[in-house]
Amino acid sequence: MNDHELAGFLADTAGRQLLQHRAQALDDGVNPWDLRYQGDMLGHRILMEGLAEHRPDDAVLSEEGADHRSRLEARRTWIVDPLDGTQDYPYTDTAEWAVHVALVEAGAATAGAVSVPGMARLYGTDLEPVPPAGERPRPIVVSGRSNTYYAADVAQALDAQLVACGSAGVKAMLVVGGEVDVYVHASGLYEWDVCAPAAVAAAAGMVVADLEGRPFEFNKAHPAVRGFVVARPQYATTVAEVLGWGPGAVE
Repeated sequence: MNDHELAGFLADTAGRQLLQHRAQALDDGVNPWDLRYQGDMLGHRILMEGLAEHRPDDAVLSEEGADHRSRLEARRTWIVDPLDGTQDYPYTDTAEWAVHVALVEAGAATAGAVSVPGMARLYGTDLEPVPPAGERPRPIVVSGRSNTYYAADVAQALDAQLVACGSAGVKAMLVVGGEVDVYVHASGLYEWDVCAPAAVAAAAGMVVADLEGRPFEFNKAHPAVRGFVVARPQYATTVAEVLGWGPGAVE
């Protein structure tokens, strides 16, 4: 498998096994708190074992693993979130959780995949994007549940509907799939939240940047990012104006 294929294979494998584990755990009466922890650890183990088998010489940064600083000198580093949206994972009535797998070289994400198991979807840097939804009367802007300040400004400027859901990966993939038009995350995130969704969205032709309109640099010593914005191209100019991005941020 090439790197794109491997990212998709690992994200899909982890997502399927997480679904199976949840079904069995719920049948066994496992409480949501324990199930969240089990999901994080299961997803981490699957991804770490897969990368150890298929890319043993590469470094890895996982949300659930120790941060081995040798990654800073590595030529290739995989950045993974074994279960993005852990809060929602125990509940069968929501699809708002995902698995992120991305490869970073020289600070840039060069391959990636996002699995959204609850929607039975796999998005990747080498896959055809999900066909866009049909035309709708108003655009839709999505944000997180706890911070919609900047997203509300963008929605007002676009005369758009504002909605909220969990998981950065899910929200970004809703833009890729055409279910929504803009995703604005105004608060801080970590690289594992953003890396794979940003790679997939950029490969699908979306405008991708941090909250200040800057391109992402990954595999930093402190793996934090300043917000996350994904926009379909026809709305990017308005997004840039509302968020105060400098000249040249949207090309």
